[in-house]
Amino acid sequence: MLREQIDTGLKAAMKAKDSKLRVTTLRLINAAIKDRDIAARGEDRCEGATEEEILAILTKMVKQREESANAFEKGGRPELAEQERAEIEVIREFLPRQLSAG
Repeated sequence: MLREQIDTGLKAAMKAKDSKLRVTTLRLINAAIKDRDIAARGEDRCEGATEEEILAILTKMVKQREESANAFEKGGRPELAEQERAEIEVIREFLPRQLSAG
């Protein structure tokens, strides 16, 4: 299950003292999932966020970071754009591989 993969990834990153960016990004993913769990409970769904909802959260997070990276590039802040792209790579580890278009 995706939720367990993310939790395992976070624990492994913390134990390995991985980059601060990786740990922070995984914590942000967990926080977004927990927010969705709370909303789901408000809708009388005790099991929390579904796999599809978690995938939607991850996809949305990638899209937000792509937009931010582009804005930083246009604003002359390549270091911030690079940080956004690094976060995208961490998030994409948990998304299914895309089929190549063509």
